[in-house]
Amino acid sequence: MTDIRIPLSRDRILAAAVELADAEGVQGMSMRRLAASLGFEVMSLYNHVANKRELITGMVDWIAGEMDRRDAGRPWNEAVRAMSTSAHDVLLSHEWAAPLWSESMPGPNRMLLMEDLLAAFREGGFSPRLAHFGFHAITMHIVGFTLQQLSYSAGADSRDVTAEEFLSSLDTEQFPYLIEHVEYHVHDDEGGDFEFILDLILDGLGRSAE
Repeated sequence: MTDIRIPLSRDRILAAAVELADAEGVQGMSMRRLAASLGFEVMSLYNHVANKRELITGMVDWIAGEMDRRDAGRPWNEAVRAMSTSAHDVLLSHEWAAPLWSESMPGPNRMLLMEDLLAAFREGGFSPRLAHFGFHAITMHIVGFTLQQLSYSAGADSRDVTAEEFLSSLDTEQFPYLIEHVEYHVHDDEGGDFEFILDLILDGLGRSAE
């Protein structure tokens, strides 16, 4: 019987790896498991990716390609907000990616996003120094907030138990505001925090640029 398998390519490998990581997590994903999901022997993968580290770098860059690019026709703050919320949404949809974001070297898609973000600031009237600060403030908010959000959502039931145990250990007279803060996380958190804090950052950057 004629072999009608679709030939391997780097893009096909990365797409399959992202799909596998979304389903099973990235920690337990092996090159052998990935090759089997594609219907090939593991050695076939090494014609396109050198090792697992290169694979993961490519996977992170692959999902960066799902993030919205800058709309150069919009004001800087609207463009940065749209890019940031898109990046946040994409990272939430690929839960394995945020912890690897800072560990991976930027690939072509990420470099385009980085250039877009810097261009939004510079073409919006920011000095190189303020664009530098703005770039890091935005990227740290996206990745840092996503990591915290994912850690809160992972095992939510056990997290609530841990929070209740923590609350019961606090003295109400010594830590009234800390108790209030933790209780908000457990009982009253309605979402929207990412956008609220993002808008605070954008407002502060805008004031600094005036």
